[in-house]
Parts: sequence; structure tokens; C-alpha cells
Amino acid sequence: MIIATTEDLKKHVPVTANFEFTDFQPYINKAVNSYTRKYVGALHAILADVATGNDAVVKNEARDLLQSAIANFGWFKYLPFATVLMDGSGISVAQNDHRKSAEWWQIKDIRREFLKAGHDALDLLLEVLEANPSIFTDYATNYNTINNELIVNRATIFSKYYNIFNSRQTFLALMPTIRLIEDQYVHTFLCPELITVLKTDVSDNILLVKTAMQKAIVAFTVAQVAATGLFLLDEKGLRIDFENFSDGRKQSPEYGKTSQQVQQLMNTQIDNGTQYLKQAKKIIENNIADFNQCAAPLVHASETGSGFTAHDTTGVLGL
Repeated sequence: MIIATTEDLKKHVPVTANFEFTDFQPYINKAVNSYTRKYVGALHAILADVATGNDAVVKNEARDLLQSAIANFGWFKYLPFATVLMDGSGISVAQNDHRKSAEWWQIKDIRREFLKAGHDALDLLLEVLEANPSIFTDYATNYNTINNELIVNRATIFSKYYNIFNSRQTFLALMPTIRLIEDQYVHTFLCPELITVLKTDVSDNILLVKTAMQKAIVAFTVAQVAATGLFLLDEKGLRIDFENFSDGRKQSPEYGKTSQQVQQLMNTQIDNGTQYLKQAKKIIENNIADFNQCAAPLVHASETGSGFTAHDTTGVLGL
């Protein structure tokens, strides 16, 4: 097991000398199942023991980060139960003249810190795995390559055009929306053959179109998620609201200045996305010989209307 003793746990979270590791042990698997498995699979089993030999430094760096993530997520889950006693007579709280239980708000603040520390460690772990595909082949094959189905396929690319602090977890949480945006705005704008090319390494005018499309996808994605309540958006950028995200709650702004600011952000990003699509269209039209992947790289309608089948409206994409 990747965390097998109290000493393993002490490397990442503070525990006292009289701590009973067996009480905490069930929450290791809970942390894996709730937080790490969906991102890195069974890496906790692969890195269960300290690595030696080739690539040991990188593997042990990943092991330490995964230990930290599991330890902090485990404590996040364990802490509410650590404050109570459960036996055949029911659930009670231990209290004496020298000690009393922490207040609910203290427990909430401490849990929030453990949750944040777990996500910070997991983000660093994903960065290590992404940078070493030849070492972590299972991750590269089963978890990382799926991103290549998208034009915006890396957290670093998304952060280039809207700050998500290079967070791999934020990017992974955004992926369903990115797929939706590509279906709505890219597949109705460009021919399939050109889209396939844009998902590879390109240069010159095709790179200019790819860059414009990436900017458009990011802008439309931010507009789409702005009011979901699962992301925090401020002047610094976009982050997952992990407290709501982990509890499955959505708290969309519905009134006051915050609601107005979110609406303004949505409108601005929609306008930005529209302008980037216009840039891509202009590049293609001015360099049509470079875009010979299909007979008509732009999805045209009849000569009347807006000029695009999918955009034959007065809406955002009526270019």
C-alpha cells in the first residue's frame, strides 16, 4: 500500500503520537476512489513501493506527490468521523475537563486546507506524469492521449489564452465543455478534414488558423461555464471551486453585482470568440491554396444568408 504506516502519513499531514493508523486506513481507499483514480488510474498500486534503478528519481517524485494527495484527501474525508465516537449505543462526542471538541467552523476550515493541499499535490503529480510519458506509460496511454482528440488539448494551451493557473484538474473538469464547444462552433465552421489536421503539429497559415480556433474555443468555453457555480472566476483567472465541486453542489450567482459581472464576462468572452472565428475565416479566405484538405474548408451554405450553414442566423456565429 502506498501509505502503509503512521510514518508514511506523517510525511504529509500532522498526526500525534497516540494516533491510531488503523482508524484512518479505510479512508486511504476512499481517497483513491473519490479523487485520484479518475485522474491516474491504479498508479497507487504501481507506485506502492519505493522505486530503485532506472527512472527512480522521477518515479519517487511522483510517488511522494501521490502519497501527499491521498493523505490529504484521506484526512479531508476522515476528519468529521475523527471527532465522534461510534459504537453499539450510537454516536457521541468525547469531552472532558481538559479538552473539548473543535467547533464546526474550525473543522470546516481545517478540512478546506486538507482538500486544497490534496488538489495542489495532485496537480503537481499530473504535471510530472504529463512530462514523462515514456515512464508512466499507463497514464500516457489511457488518460493523457484522449486529450489529443481536442484542438485545445493541454492545460498550458488553455492557460495561454485564459488563466487557469496551468491546473490540470481545472482543465480536465473543463474538458466536457471544451468538447461541447468544438461540436457547436468548430464542426459547424470547418470541414472535418481540416479539423483533423488542426489536431496535429502544423505551421505557417494553418498554424495561424489553429491558434485563432484555440483562442475562440477557450473564449466560448469560459463563457459557457461562467454561471455554472462550479468554477471561481475573478480578475486573476478561472479555478475550480473545489468545495462545491467535491460536494456536487452548484451555486450560480443570481443577483446583485456578482451576477452582473458574470454576465458581462460571458458577453465579453462570446464577443472575443466571435472575433477569433472571423480571424480564422479571413486567414483561410486569403490563403485558400494552403487549405486544400477538402473541397470547401469553410462550411458554406447557399449564396444567400450569412454564408455558413451553421451560422445562418443573427446570433453569435452569424459571421
